[in-house]
Amino acid sequence: MSYCICVDIGATRLRVGLGIRSGEILDIVEKSTREIVLEWKDELSIARGIEDLIRRLLSKNNVDLDKIVGIGIGSIGPLDVRRGVIVHPPNLPLADIDYVVKDYLEDKFGKKVVMLNDCVTAVWGEKWYGAGKECSNIVYVTFSTGIGGGVIVNDTLLLGADGNAHEVGHVTVDPRPDALRCGCGGIGHWEAYCSGIGIPRFCKLLADNELKSLYERSLIKGVDFQNYDLFTRKFFEYLKQNDEFCKQVFEKISFFNAVGMSTVIHYYNPEIIIIGGSIAINNSDEILQFRKYLNLFLMRGIRVPEFRISPLGDYAILKGAIALVFNTPPTYVKFVRE
Repeated sequence: MSYCICVDIGATRLRVGLGIRSGEILDIVEKSTREIVLEWKDELSIARGIEDLIRRLLSKNNVDLDKIVGIGIGSIGPLDVRRGVIVHPPNLPLADIDYVVKDYLEDKFGKKVVMLNDCVTAVWGEKWYGAGKECSNIVYVTFSTGIGGGVIVNDTLLLGADGNAHEVGHVTVDPRPDALRCGCGGIGHWEAYCSGIGIPRFCKLLADNELKSLYERSLIKGVDFQNYDLFTRKFFEYLKQNDEFCKQVFEKISFFNAVGMSTVIHYYNPEIIIIGGSIAINNSDEILQFRKYLNLFLMRGIRVPEFRISPLGDYAILKGAIALVFNTPPTYVKFVRE
């Protein structure tokens, strides 16, 4: 049997799996990405972390390296895809470093390495193994720490000039000059309001201003705005308990989600938008509420796509990485050869 190594480089976790052509993941090992970066503190930190996990995975499963077809990687960005480098990733410590990944792993293992953005990898996984199998025009949008996207148009995976033609989280949903500033430095971005990092910041803005009296009576009062993961989890917990502050904030979030989704629809004309990421997977009914505002922004006559929560769930990136190896996108092959 032939195997591949599938890798998910996240801001929180680095996961490495052993996969087969059918898309099945036989085993996964993981480690904190932050710990790996802080252990080595140089441009090869992440690559060394992947190497260690690959060797551990192969040993654990008694799989010889010669049975490995290749290594597929879905990574946080931004990326320089041709070089296989993560360029100044804003959600990692030591964000001023360019992290070399592809060349190091090819040198260590002698296998082809295909490395793309995590959401681009996920949409390729949905095309081969998930909700996009019968579709030619697919958008994948993730709601997690940030908001990201991957796009297939007429069966072609879009990459762009540098491999970053998918940063849907950085479309502008609030054009005011005093809009919230995104972690990337821009103002008014979708991610600044509706992501795992954005929701606490948006809540703080409203708690300090127009919803101050509601916040004083809210269940979420006292939860640290700076603890983004905890705050966002508590926000949805209290939203489901009908906390009035959380309800009013979420109406605004749903409005901005509709602005972002309508922009995606106008840009790419998809048959289906597949929604993933931990926030969407754990709060699917709530996230899909943006649909009630969608017609406010859509051009008359444009196709309204199907919206589905990802059936691949937390494994979309890893399964996409398997597809990168066994069904390498033609656009990637052409891209790296140019």
